[in-house]
Amino acid sequence: MPAAWTERGTVLIQLGRHHFAFYKGFLDGIDLRVLSRRYLETTPDSDADLDLRISKSMVKWIRDQLVVTAKRTGQISSAKLLRLEPDALRISYAAHVPTLDQFREERDPHEMFSERELIELFSDEFGVPDKSAERRTQRNARLRSKQASALMRLEELAGASPHLEDGVEGWLDPVIAARLIDAGITTLELLVTAINTRGYRWYTKVPRIGVMASQQIIDWLMLPETIQSLGVQLSARGIMPRRDLTPAMLGPPPLQTAIVPMENFLVPHEMDGAFGSNRGERTSLSARNDLEAINAWLSRYKAGSHTLRAYRKEAERFLLWSILEARKPVSSLTVEDCISYRNFLWYLGRQTPEIWGRTYHIIQSQWMAKRGIERFSPDWRPFEGPLSASSQKTALKILQSMMQWLTEQNYLHNNPLRALPDLAKPATKGIDAARSLTVAEWMIVKKFLEGLPRNQAYYRMRFILALAYNSGCRLSELASLKRADLSSFVRSGEDHLQWEIEVTGKGEKLRHVQLNHNVVDEIRQYFRLRGHATLANVPPETPLIAALPVTNVQGSSDDPLSASRLYRVLKHFFRDVAASVLTEDLDTAQKLRRASTHWLRHTFATHGIHNGMTLETVRDLLGHKSLGTTSIYVTTEKDKRSREVERLKELGSF
Repeated sequence: MPAAWTERGTVLIQLGRHHFAFYKGFLDGIDLRVLSRRYLETTPDSDADLDLRISKSMVKWIRDQLVVTAKRTGQISSAKLLRLEPDALRISYAAHVPTLDQFREERDPHEMFSERELIELFSDEFGVPDKSAERRTQRNARLRSKQASALMRLEELAGASPHLEDGVEGWLDPVIAARLIDAGITTLELLVTAINTRGYRWYTKVPRIGVMASQQIIDWLMLPETIQSLGVQLSARGIMPRRDLTPAMLGPPPLQTAIVPMENFLVPHEMDGAFGSNRGERTSLSARNDLEAINAWLSRYKAGSHTLRAYRKEAERFLLWSILEARKPVSSLTVEDCISYRNFLWYLGRQTPEIWGRTYHIIQSQWMAKRGIERFSPDWRPFEGPLSASSQKTALKILQSMMQWLTEQNYLHNNPLRALPDLAKPATKGIDAARSLTVAEWMIVKKFLEGLPRNQAYYRMRFILALAYNSGCRLSELASLKRADLSSFVRSGEDHLQWEIEVTGKGEKLRHVQLNHNVVDEIRQYFRLRGHATLANVPPETPLIAALPVTNVQGSSDDPLSASRLYRVLKHFFRDVAASVLTEDLDTAQKLRRASTHWLRHTFATHGIHNGMTLETVRDLLGHKSLGTTSIYVTTEKDKRSREVERLKELGSF
């Protein structure tokens, strides 16, 4: 039934024989209530009006699915026929007045009357015969016969198997199919390719298709009969979240000398750097070539960290450029080569193909791809577009650090990147007050939050705001916090427990951020809503901020929320806050619309200073500078900071 179909979120077209029988009866003019009792799940004593509504809904649904089936099987004329309403093929004149031939057979079977006498008899009984009505009756009879034939033909074809070249509109719900087509996914082959290329979260690139619709599509594509018919199947990356994948599932990646991720890159033997012209002597590394040396440098950073990803990205770009474009080992690059790489970063994405081709071997477009493509995808590229000036400076600074480390390990004789102009970062700016909320704006945010329905999304947002505002943590720091990072201590000379979180900041530097008691109460309440009675019962690896459980999708209330998703959740929330005051205060609404996670960090600092926190306390809590004190001073500073964060207790409570 359509209602159940909608509630399940099913996106597949599934017509049974009872659907065809129901629709045939409808075309034959049988009362819908009778059809409802005969073919639908209704009882003899059920509400007649309800039966009629269900039947009308069923008629529309079956007709839509028949049209889809007709398109899938190339029966376009059948689709047009089946859209004709039965009433349009019935003529009241024809329902009561026989044709002249029928009248002759009934009244003059032995042909006793002449044609004229027969017409006079017909006129006496029925009036003057209407030739046009007779033609309409005959035409409608033909159309009705064609309708019945089309329905029978579609019933036979409904069991046809899918093929890669089939359009998605022939196998999926029209609404879902339209959204796929708008995203450029027009055939089943392109659908399978999109899933295998983009991975488990492929649907995020298709507007207005969510996780449930995606799972329904994947479930159908994973059916044995679908796999057999299409001749292809989805990869492990396409059907499982990245965190659940194991090396055994993925299999060994193919090695290529092409623009591919570093782990898949096959360095030609003659350019692997084993005998690079800038190689040092008696290196402290066991690396035999440039790729092994780069991996040794990367291995110094924590696995999975943002630092490692950022450094790998720049080393990867540099290695690919060196081998594929400069056609040299990294350990043979000169100062002139490094200047060429700097120019490459500047011009990439900014030149016409013709001008680019005068300088570079590889066409410009092969270096770039859209954002969000997984590393395992054949569509992956090292760049997402032109780099800003600051991104170029950061890239060269990272590479200079890498080359300097390799020089210090005597893997390289010298660091050619040191000859480039000063790459030092500009002086760190102070807190940007324009990117923080005033107390009045913060109160607008709190008021809007309190007006939301008390559901899981509300309590999570309440906790996110409380934690972000009261801790000043960065986006990545908030997303990575776990129960194990939360600990208690006692201030010197006091008895009550105080709480703090251990935060891993930039450069893998640890700092401790003290929390006021209202934040700790929010943590306790949030964990209770997730099924943990006390903090002691929460497993150490449980994330402080969790993803919302999705109905009918396997998972738990403790699944982690990624940094990117946390950013989008807060951006969406601030847009809603902005919309709530748009008619009252346009300037405030525009400012709130720009707000993000980092604004809460600045807001924590500005409100803290205005409420009596010292600059030193704010500096240490934000992690702008490491603590260089002995343990006794650390304890003293911890007590001082713990007392000072209590001053935000009222503003930071909900």
